[in-house]
This record gives sequence, C-alpha cells and structure tokens, in this order.
Amino acid sequence: FNVTAQQFRQFYYAERNAYDRSAISAEQYWSAIAADAGTQLSADQITWLRGKDVEMWSNINPEMLEWAARLRAHGIETAVLSNMHEDMAKAVRERFDWIAEFRCFTLSAELQLAKPDPRIFQHCLDCLNVAARESIFIDDKQQNTRAAEQLGITGICASSAAEIRERLQAAGWTGPPL
Repeated sequence: FNVTAQQFRQFYYAERNAYDRSAISAEQYWSAIAADAGTQLSADQITWLRGKDVEMWSNINPEMLEWAARLRAHGIETAVLSNMHEDMAKAVRERFDWIAEFRCFTLSAELQLAKPDPRIFQHCLDCLNVAARESIFIDDKQQNTRAAEQLGITGICASSAAEIRERLQAAGWTGPPL
C-alpha cells in the first residue's frame, strides 16, 4: 500500500464496521482501502488480503476459554458477541468446535448488525434469555462497552486478562475468578 502504519490503520478501520456487518463486500472493502492509499488491487491481491485478515484475527485466548468453561460449570450462561466479517465468521464456524460450548454465538456478519448498535446486544440478551442488568459485557473498545451500558448491561472495557480481572473486582464480581 506504500503508506505508514498509522495511515493503514486509519484506512483499515474507516469502513470496517460496514464490512463486519456485511453492508459491503470484501472486494469493496479492500478496494476502498486501496483507493484511500492511492492504489488499486488485483483480484489475487484481494484474495491474499482476505486470507491474511482471517489469519490475523484467528488468535484464540485459552485463558478466556477456560474461564468461560468455569463460568458454565457454575451455572452462568456464556455468549460470544463479535464483530466479524463473512470470511471470518465462516472460518470460525469451520475451525473452532469450542463455539458450540457457548449458548449464544452472535456474529455481526450473520445478523447484518455490528457493535455498538444496541440491537446486536439485545439479540444476544434475547438469545441468552437474560435481563440486561443480569449480564456483563467485556470488550476492548470503550464505544462498545458504553453502548452495552446504555441498555443496562455492566460494561467492562479491557484488552487483557489482567485488566479484566482488575475491572471485574472493581465492579464487585463474586463469580468464578478469571
């Protein structure tokens, strides 16, 4: 792309919400990034970028999966609510059998809604059959936790297990520890 990392991040996230909720195709998304960078991409380059994008977002955090299992063992319902474009959603459903352990697995591309849209949070609450005040939402983006809080959900904004532990403790969490 011949741009700085900061410029690429700006271009990458400019249309990301639309891409994650399937409002634009992968070709439109990557072509928009290329246009912002003053270049064009071939079909082969777009295919390569799509694969790398899935690969980049496919890192699993075993500590979080183990904690989710402990929560379920204590009778606490668990869900995943994630902004994922179609390629990523397909890859997750094909590669990771652990998703079946979650009562609700909400992916933005499949609903054509994305965080911070309150409707995607409500979908997850309905799927879990819980009231907002009975739930906790953990995310690494403050705009998403604030949106959850607007519905009455306890929002925890954190990007590491240590931060989650600290913020759960501050919120008075009494369930199984992370």
